[in-house]
Amino acid sequence: MNEDMTSSSQEKPMKVSVFPGMNFWWAIQSDNFPDAFPDGTLWAPLRGSSGQRVASWDGLHNVRPGDLVLHYSRPAIRGISRVATLPAPGFPPPRGYKEPADTEGTLVLTDPVYEVHIPWKDVLDILPPGQGPLTAIRTLNRGYFYNLDSEGALQLLQQAGLGITDDPDEGRHEAVSADQYFGGPSDRWTLGAVRTEQRFLRNQQLQLRGSFCSLCGHSFPEELLVAAHIKPRSACSEKERMDTRNVSMLACLFGCDALFELGYVVVAESGVIEAGKPGPGQVGDRIEGLVGRKCRAHDERSRGYFAWHRKTHSGKLIKQSQRTPDLPQHPSPS
Repeated sequence: MNEDMTSSSQEKPMKVSVFPGMNFWWAIQSDNFPDAFPDGTLWAPLRGSSGQRVASWDGLHNVRPGDLVLHYSRPAIRGISRVATLPAPGFPPPRGYKEPADTEGTLVLTDPVYEVHIPWKDVLDILPPGQGPLTAIRTLNRGYFYNLDSEGALQLLQQAGLGITDDPDEGRHEAVSADQYFGGPSDRWTLGAVRTEQRFLRNQQLQLRGSFCSLCGHSFPEELLVAAHIKPRSACSEKERMDTRNVSMLACLFGCDALFELGYVVVAESGVIEAGKPGPGQVGDRIEGLVGRKCRAHDERSRGYFAWHRKTHSGKLIKQSQRTPDLPQHPSPS
């Protein structure tokens, strides 16, 4: 590695942007921090084992994109992340959570910012007792997710060696259409949220099915696979949006992702890949190489999503075939 680059990166100050209206949160993750923090997931069940509401779980409902989360894993704060999505209904992520896979809950995706180390002693010196994660006798609450006093949170960030900037553009991204990721149709989102959801969906599929393209079946490095929505989120019901395990699949960047999305290939009821719309030249050769293979992501739970995709693109082909062909123009007889 270039020594100058190493020195430059080490000298670059770590900064975190704080803008008006944002909130600070404390997540207690002593058991699942090694998995949940890098994966960018915050999740809690809707109800306890006896059907009761749990206040520290319900706190997830109040987070908003841009908020900062301080992640505590005994005996220190070990990470800082920024909230990327609004809270949405969701089943537990595949890594870091012990609840059964069909447990209904609330899911928030985050973008990890820094790993830090703020000892418990510093926390006690800074945060006010009887608020947020601290009890009146200055012990840690036995819960999960708490709102943090803003002044105390800023001091903790500074204690971690982070520079605070009020630049409203620091760490922000251009807004894009809301139909691409978690949240309702009226929500404003960012490119950061798109990247965060893509990471979550891809990690989930990697855990479930390994690093294989669901269409060509080849194994690839993770960065050459994307989580492709079988049925677009804009067309999904709220229940289908929760079904992240089955409504998406891994597809490689060597053509399979685009061929499926554009309808050049579809997946039959049997799970076998079939040709969709015709492709010219090398596109046709690529389609021919996929036809007849078994789609790795097709099973009883994902079958309906593949049927939607097949029906949608078949409908487009029918409409195209029903168009009146352009006839050659002949001169009128004189």
